[in-house]
Amino acid sequence: MLKLISFYGGLGLVLWGLHQSSLASWLHQDVKFIWAFFFFLAYLSHALHQIGCKNDREKFIPFHMASLAIRFIASLIFIGVFGYIGTPEMILFVGNFFVLYLCSTNFEIIGLLRNLRRF
Repeated sequence: MLKLISFYGGLGLVLWGLHQSSLASWLHQDVKFIWAFFFFLAYLSHALHQIGCKNDREKFIPFHMASLAIRFIASLIFIGVFGYIGTPEMILFVGNFFVLYLCSTNFEIIGLLRNLRRF
């Protein structure tokens, strides 16, 4: 859990630093909502993985698959809601979303590889 908080805290600091620099035009005005959304998804995924690791990890794979499905469906709904309400600069929003999605997924994969080595 500490790794999760430190990763997203560091990512938040990077986003804040980019917002303060001359590269702020590359960030959408709603990037903080995207960051908070991925922090929530990471926490939910972490909780599901912890539940799956109980009882000698016999249900780890189904819980991991459930977390992937939830992440995918929630991401589609998130982008759909922001598209429906008419967010300005939607292409920039989607670009920022997918860059943060890749960062989040990379962090999750690295964490899972470390856990899977213990099996």
